[in-house]
Amino acid sequence: MRALTFALGAILTSYCSVGVLSENLWQSNDQVNRDLCYFFLCNNAPLISHARNQITEGGKENVQQAIAVFRRALQQDAQDPYRWADLGDAFLDAGQKEDARYCYGQVLALAPRSAPFLLRVANFHFESGNNEKALRTTARILSLVSEYDSIVFDEYTRYVDRTEDVLHFGLAENPRAAKSWLQFLIQAGRLDDAQLTWDWITERGYADDTLAGEYAEFLIGQARPELAASAWRKYVGRRNDGYGESNYLFNGDFESEPTESPFDWNIVNIAGVKVARDVTTAWSGESSLRIGFAGTENLDVAAASQLALVPPGHYRFRAFIRTEGVTTDQGIRFRISDAEAPARLDEVFGQFTGSTSWSSVDHDLIVAPETRLVRIEVIRQPSMKFDNKVDGTAWIDQLKLEPITPHSPR
Repeated sequence: MRALTFALGAILTSYCSVGVLSENLWQSNDQVNRDLCYFFLCNNAPLISHARNQITEGGKENVQQAIAVFRRALQQDAQDPYRWADLGDAFLDAGQKEDARYCYGQVLALAPRSAPFLLRVANFHFESGNNEKALRTTARILSLVSEYDSIVFDEYTRYVDRTEDVLHFGLAENPRAAKSWLQFLIQAGRLDDAQLTWDWITERGYADDTLAGEYAEFLIGQARPELAASAWRKYVGRRNDGYGESNYLFNGDFESEPTESPFDWNIVNIAGVKVARDVTTAWSGESSLRIGFAGTENLDVAAASQLALVPPGHYRFRAFIRTEGVTTDQGIRFRISDAEAPARLDEVFGQFTGSTSWSSVDHDLIVAPETRLVRIEVIRQPSMKFDNKVDGTAWIDQLKLEPITPHSPR
């Protein structure tokens, strides 16, 4: 027993010593490390790094040498997906696609839920021209993590010609990934692909208010306000009865919380004023919009605003307003202007200060054929008086923009 223990200790000591030697000798003697690898005693890291560099440098001899290194590494650990992936890369560079396919099959079997390895498998299929398999693999990545979205979507724009293929194979009925893909297209300014994706998303009921608002904002930025308004109207459906036909303002009764859409109320909260939906006070229904001034600023502000796409014609704007202790000579007013060229249309009306009970505001206007988008704003303009810091509270409710004479839509 003593002899056996001594022998084992000697063997272990030798192995450790050789391992240390392999690390020390590698930098100065490549051949020593290569020879030690045949006895599973080498330090693989520098050899593998060198082999990867050989692949990058290219050349038939370099690639074949890299293949030999990766094969020897696999002899030491056949369960290491890194080594299979490295060997697959080398085979692919050598033009040995079937060998590469086998290697990536091993990667998939060993690391079926690892995003980095799945991405390498997907890249192989993209490089091999098998986009369907690649897309199904990246769809698995998107279902596992969100951190790889931009990497995967860059691959889609690089390798996939048809957005329909991305939608069918590359998103795998994944609502989160679908929204992220649309946001990626919006940021990239890819109008046609974004339209296809939006239609696909809405057909499946994946859209939400925030995404619909982002998409509408994108279309307006692309000088497509008609498409933006149409997409928004279809999305909100019957949420507002008559919206886009008998009334061109959305959520004018404030019965729902404003969404992040250019076609809903965008409210501003800055120093000196707080704007919020109020569910305790209303002219009708249960809610209104409350504008509270702090008495600390001489404000020039649009407290709330909304865009509306309107056909040319005659319109009547109507709103109801209540005030309580609104100070200075400048209180709540309303503005309607051409959102693209204010010189074509810019009308300011109303002036509400002090304390008043609910009363109506009516204003008629003409929208010329050149105007497509109008902006409706609830404003407070700066006072030129010495005592100019505005205080008090105002509520607005039941805002409408209604056609006076029949007209055909754009």
